[in-house]
Amino acid sequence: MTKFSIGGDEAAEVGKLSDEEIERLVANHQQWLASDGRDGEKFDRPGANLIYGAFLLADLSRANLRDACLIKANLREANLTEVDLTGANLEGASMVNVNLASATLVGANLSKSIASGINMEAADLTEARLNSSNLLSAVVVNCQLRGADLSDINLAGGTIRESCLDRGILGDAKLMLTNFTGTSFVGADFSRAIVFGTIFDEADLSDADLRSAQGLTEEQLDSAYGNAGTLLPESLAGYKMGIKVT
Repeated sequence: MTKFSIGGDEAAEVGKLSDEEIERLVANHQQWLASDGRDGEKFDRPGANLIYGAFLLADLSRANLRDACLIKANLREANLTEVDLTGANLEGASMVNVNLASATLVGANLSKSIASGINMEAADLTEARLNSSNLLSAVVVNCQLRGADLSDINLAGGTIRESCLDRGILGDAKLMLTNFTGTSFVGADFSRAIVFGTIFDEADLSDADLRSAQGLTEEQLDSAYGNAGTLLPESLAGYKMGIKVT
């Protein structure tokens, strides 16, 4: 009899933790949290293969999932506050309304994830990949995104306030009505990004490339900062941005 893989990629499922084992680990972790570490067991599985894993509504706060494989995992409405997801692979994961406050995702792969309504307050996503993800109405405040890849992301109506996106890649990003108040974009690339109605109040666009950004207006830039290295569309030739005083 031919063996079929539930997820469709049998090779990627080698060493995958079973649904029963995942359920046991989640239950033990919740007991560990409830007892302040006196009972149960912390979810401490760095490098674990959790591909297609079911974590709907799970409380995994403070878990260690460094370098874990969570491709296409179901993490909808999970509590991932203070979780260590450094280097983890969350490609295609369902992360709707997930709480990632104060989580560590340095170098993590969240490309093609479905993460509308996600909360990333004070999270560290340095050099993370969020390309082609759906972050509609996401809330990102005081977040570290230096060098992150947000190309082709859908952030329409979302918020990235008082965060760092220096050297960020935002090519082809959908940023309509996104609130970037107080965020730093030093050296960021906005190639072909759609910025109709985007809020750049107090944002630092020094050395950013906005030449092909679509929908950018003087009104949006009046309360933003730039420098001689800020590249603007031809339609804004001659416009002088304010310089940030540090």
